[in-house]
Amino acid sequence: MLVASLVAFLASNHFATLKLAFNFWDPFSITEYRLSRLSDEEYKIAVEQALDDQDIPEAQTLVEIAHENGRALPQELVERTKENPFEFGLRNIQDFANGAMTGEITSVASIGGVLAADYVGVGDVRDVVVQGASLAKGEDYDTLTLGLALAGLATIAPGSGAADAGFSLIKTANKAGKLSRNLVSRLKMMSTRLVDVAELKRGLLRVSLPKFKRPSISTLRAIFGEINWRDVANGDFQQVREPLSEMMPVDTKAAKQALSGAIRKEVLDEVGVLASSTSWIVSAGGVKAGFRAMEYADDAKELSRFRSLAARMGGKTAAAIKLLGKGAIKLGELVYLVISVLIIVIGWLVGALWFLYSLTRTIYRAAERETGAS
Repeated sequence: MLVASLVAFLASNHFATLKLAFNFWDPFSITEYRLSRLSDEEYKIAVEQALDDQDIPEAQTLVEIAHENGRALPQELVERTKENPFEFGLRNIQDFANGAMTGEITSVASIGGVLAADYVGVGDVRDVVVQGASLAKGEDYDTLTLGLALAGLATIAPGSGAADAGFSLIKTANKAGKLSRNLVSRLKMMSTRLVDVAELKRGLLRVSLPKFKRPSISTLRAIFGEINWRDVANGDFQQVREPLSEMMPVDTKAAKQALSGAIRKEVLDEVGVLASSTSWIVSAGGVKAGFRAMEYADDAKELSRFRSLAARMGGKTAAAIKLLGKGAIKLGELVYLVISVLIIVIGWLVGALWFLYSLTRTIYRAAERETGAS
């Protein structure tokens, strides 16, 4: 009976839960378990949502995760997710360019453009000038955008440091309204202390709004035609650095010098902790993974857990977070299931030990009687 119950347990879902019990602290184990429990229909809905959002790469990743977990998806749906890098670039190039030139987020592709503009420095300069001017006039301004843009300029040369990428991602997530409520509260308090208003006003007298030359669609295709857009979507902006610098020339070094006194270095370190974690998520899992982590994380600790997840899941991190939300890093209600399975296992072990003890005692007494009789 014990052997039969053991075989049945190993073949059941409870065994997977037991493995999770020994790795309850690991975000990857939590995500792996939850993904294996999603139904065919849940995966299908997620793929359809990605297609409705015209996010073909994510739809492809969702299909891959579904297949890895033994889920069957309609062939017609799978066919709709197929698209080569050239088609991807052609479909997104205009939104990417608009995001880079205006700093406005209108689509998934425009997010890449906004981040790329920060990568070459022009985005941070533009945001400081626009938001700083509003502050100086006593008008409404975005505290986070201003503070994070200044932080981007204050770090090492724009586009060449991990912290800079993190500041840019947080700033862009704020523009898109995708920062978690708790992170917004924390960052707003930091940003208020981050900016020296008097120094900012003096610095703005030496900085002007970058001038952009909006090229035609045919020119855009000629400029960006050879770029691997999937790499760009994953945060590799090196390929677009030269064309964007030519389209949007700005002296970031001069801007950095003019505004260097506008930021309080001691507060910069506090914001830098969040920016650094976000940068690591981007480097391991791509821009979208960092963006999604910011939507669900409430503090630096939770960002660190998303970072651990990205280190193991790589390019599939964003899709996993889309499917699971904060459940990708938190046990939540699973803790009750884990505890119940542990109780079952402990009960089985106690029963097995008692059986072995009883069996051994019975055999020993039988042997004693046999010896006495002889």
